[in-house]
Amino acid sequence: MRATTRKRQPVMSPKRWLAVFLVALVAVIAVVIMYYNTIQQPFWNSENPIRKEAKEAAGLSEVSSITKQVWDTTSWIVKGENDAKEEIYVWLIGPDKTVQTVKASESTDKDAIKQAVLQKKPDAAVKRIQPGTLNGQLVWEVFYSQGKNPEKYSYDFYDFRSGAYVTEYHLPAKTAS
Repeated sequence: MRATTRKRQPVMSPKRWLAVFLVALVAVIAVVIMYYNTIQQPFWNSENPIRKEAKEAAGLSEVSSITKQVWDTTSWIVKGENDAKEEIYVWLIGPDKTVQTVKASESTDKDAIKQAVLQKKPDAAVKRIQPGTLNGQLVWEVFYSQGKNPEKYSYDFYDFRSGAYVTEYHLPAKTAS
């Protein structure tokens, strides 16, 4: 009588490969999230006292954004709402964090500033618009580029309340070496 040989099943079946793949995928996602948190934690920690100071200074009930602007001095600009649901901007200016507040209803809208820039410079590609300070004045800072080969970058500043043009600065174009 002849013995029948059974073929042995492979150790890794398709279901096991799928399970290994899913476990590896979850592990990679967990490592990426932990890495991101580790990198961002110092920044988040630096924002917490700013958030607290702005809430106390302006009576904010909710903070929607925090912007750090470094120009002639370092300013933190906090946007939030008070208990009456009014949108308020709070500036903490300089090393002593001098406080200035402006209701959004008393300021020029960000979209109006963008339209003013594009009307003045139709070929501009606006990269960023953010509130800030310039020589102690509350401003909208507009960062944009113009032209091609080389692309030239500039900053325009507009008064935060009235939207009036203040000044502009041009960054040097990259030179061929």
